[in-house]
Parts: sequence; C-alpha cells; structure tokens
Amino acid sequence: MSLKKRMFRDNMIILFLALLTLMFIALVVVAVFEDALLKDFESMDNAKLDENVTSIMQIMNQEDTMDWDALEQKLEGYDYELLVLKDGMMVYGNFGEEQEELLQSFDEETDIGTGSGVELFYHKKTTVVGKYIQDSGEYAMAVHFLGEKWWLSSFRHSFSVFFIVFIIIGVAAIGVILFFSSFFTKILGHRIMEPLNVLIKGAKRIQAGNLNEDIYYKGDEEFENVCNTFNAMQKTVLQDMEQRLKDEKARMDMVTGISHDLRTPLTSIQGYIKGILDGVADTEEKKKVYLQTAYEATKEMNVLLQKLFDFCRLESGQMPFHRIKGDLAEFAAAYVAQKELVIDSNRVTISLTKGAEILPEIYMDIEQMRRIFDNLLENSIKYVSKDQIEIKIYIYEEGSYVVLRWRDNGNGVPEEKLGNIFQKFYRCDEARTKKGSGVGLYVVKYIVEQHGGKITAKNAGGLMFQLYFPKGD
Repeated sequence: MSLKKRMFRDNMIILFLALLTLMFIALVVVAVFEDALLKDFESMDNAKLDENVTSIMQIMNQEDTMDWDALEQKLEGYDYELLVLKDGMMVYGNFGEEQEELLQSFDEETDIGTGSGVELFYHKKTTVVGKYIQDSGEYAMAVHFLGEKWWLSSFRHSFSVFFIVFIIIGVAAIGVILFFSSFFTKILGHRIMEPLNVLIKGAKRIQAGNLNEDIYYKGDEEFENVCNTFNAMQKTVLQDMEQRLKDEKARMDMVTGISHDLRTPLTSIQGYIKGILDGVADTEEKKKVYLQTAYEATKEMNVLLQKLFDFCRLESGQMPFHRIKGDLAEFAAAYVAQKELVIDSNRVTISLTKGAEILPEIYMDIEQMRRIFDNLLENSIKYVSKDQIEIKIYIYEEGSYVVLRWRDNGNGVPEEKLGNIFQKFYRCDEARTKKGSGVGLYVVKYIVEQHGGKITAKNAGGLMFQLYFPKGD
C-alpha cells in the first residue's frame, strides 16, 4: 500500500473512531441521566401534592359518620376519589384496573389498620389517605392516582424525538467531518508526496546513470533541506565516481608504465646473459662487464618493484613507522655522503647547508626518511633536462618546525600543474617520454604527514620542495 493511501486510511480511521466514541459517550450520558431528569420532574409534581394530602387528611379526620356521596364530592375538588372496603371487598367506588391493582397491593403489602386515626400510604404513583370506621367496620380510602401529567408525557415524547434526532445529526456530523477531513488529508498527502515523487524521480535518474541534473523543489523547509541534501549527496557520488575513474585510469597507466620500465632492464639482462651463454663474452674481463651490467639492471628492476610494493602498503595502511629522536641535518649529511659515492659527480652535484650549527631534533623513521630523500633525488634527476644537475639542500628552524628545503636547477613545473604533483598517479609528463610511475611524490607527502608534518612545492629557479617536521621537544 502506498504511503498516500495508508496516511489517508489511518487518518480516516482515527477520526471516525474518535467521533464515534464521542457520540457513544454522549448517548450513554443522555441514557444514564434520562431517569434522573424524569424523576426530577416527578418530584416537582409531588411537591405540589403535599398540600392536597394535608387537606384530604383533615377532611377524612373530620368525618365520623360517612355520607359517601357527599364525601366523594368533597374529594373530587382535590382530584381524589373515594373507595370503601369491607371485609376485603370494595363496597363503594369505581372498580377498574387501577383500583384492582391498588386492592391487590393492599392485600399483599399493606397492613390496614383498625384504629380511629387517619393513615397515609404511598404506593407507586398512588397516594392513599385511609380511615377505619369502627361503627360499620368499613375502611374508607381517599385515593389519588397520579398517573402521568400531560407535560411529563410530552417531555417523554420530546426526549425520544430528541434522542432520534441526536443520532441522525450525529451521524450526519460524522459524515460531514469525514468528508472535510478526507479533503484536507488529500491536500496534505499531495504536499507530502510531491517532494517524495521528486526524490523518487531523482533516484531513478541516478539509477539510470545520470548524475548531472539536480532535483528542484520549492516548498516546505524540511523537504527543501532533504532535496538539497540529496543534491549534495549526488554531487559527492559524482565526484567519487569521477575520481575513481581517474584513479583507475592512472592505476592502469602506472601498471603499464612499470611494465614498460621493467621491460628495458629485463631485456638488457636477457641480452647480456645470452651473450655469455653464446660465448660472445670470451674473456673474463668481458664476462665481468656483462654480469655487472646485468646486475645494475636487476637493481633498477628492484627499485621499480619496491615502489610498487610501497604504494600497495601505503594504500592498505600497512606502511610501518618506527620513529626515533634524531638530528635531521646529520641524517641528510650521511645520506649525501653515501650518494656522492655512487652517483656520477660530473652530472649530479648535491650540496647541504644548515641554518644553524645546532638544530632541534625531530622524531623520524630512518627507513621512511631515506625513502623521502630517494624519491626527491630520483624526481630531480629524472625531470631536470640539463647536463649538469644541481641539488641544494638547506635545513633550518622555523617556528615549531625543522624545515628541509630541497631545490634543483631545472625548469620547474607549469603553475597550473603545480597543485597536482602530490596526487597519486599524477604525471606532468603525460606523454610518458620519461620513466616514472606517478607515485613518488605521493609517497613523500604521505610519509611527511605521518610524521605530523606538511610539504609544499613552488617554482624558485627550479622546483623547490619545503618539508616541515615538528620539533621533538
């Protein structure tokens, strides 16, 4: 069942039950208090009756010898009639249903006295004033049958009519209220379903692969916020998809590039080993040269594979860090001294200077710090298109950081690309005329940040990196 139908149904049920309950309570109240109202009216009539009873008792008390006809005439003025009993039988008066019922009640419930005084009885709606005549042994009764007054009967009739009319009006009122409630419920349902339909349409559009269109809704603030949040989510999904596609393409390019870069040393190794096997290297000196060249090719392959391995560990968050407190300048001096032994000094020169004789120590991972220097050195050698490559390292203190400045004498990076060089798989050389995987500087940035630092890059007579490491105080 749709939300709109469910909301309409539930609202109608709740309203109908509420009105039905209210009407039922009203009917119960009316039914409960009907007898009380009638008794109130009857008691009002009985209040008038008290004066007549007193007068009748006086009349009955004054009569010692009874002239029944004369007495009856006196009683008629008070709406009383005369009944005379002797030996349980009526000897004077009209005999009808009311009289018979009265006599039966006297036989069953009332002990008629034999004294000389006047007695007063009330039985149902009948008032009886009685007196025993000792001479004749008769019992005279002035009887007033209250019956039901015209206005009381009218009230009963009116009450019944009111009860029926109340039910009819109540049912009609429930119908009218349900009609208007259904009308406004439909309006409310439309207002709720409108933004939901917009969201459903947007979700189906996204399901179809279209994430470029925003949904538009102008109305209730809450639904506007939902729609705006939906648009923001859509933009985030689109950006993630675009970034994922870029990363996937870059990853494929990296694999292709590394495969291409591996092919060269692998081919070289195969060629030199085959030369040895075929006897081309027929002297010990040639064999040594061939083997040394093959060995250098294996080292180049190992560097490429190590980069790939480092990237995989970095992506999985499994890159180990074991920081110790040490002097960054001393580490840099040892690194430069080591590299000067293996690099071609006629092509690459590295200089190191310090901003002060003694610099604060930092917490660093020696292996990861060496990886930073290796990647920066490889980047400078690879992309400086000059016969003589000059690399200047300057270490100094700035605020709460120890800063390592690395600058080469190349042509730098185009300004529009400078902000992207730390992204993974990013290569300024999109034509791949130079070897590279596009992860070297990304790894450098990651390691620096894991040390609690930051890295920047800018063009300053070449490409200059500034690495900020927190002091180890």
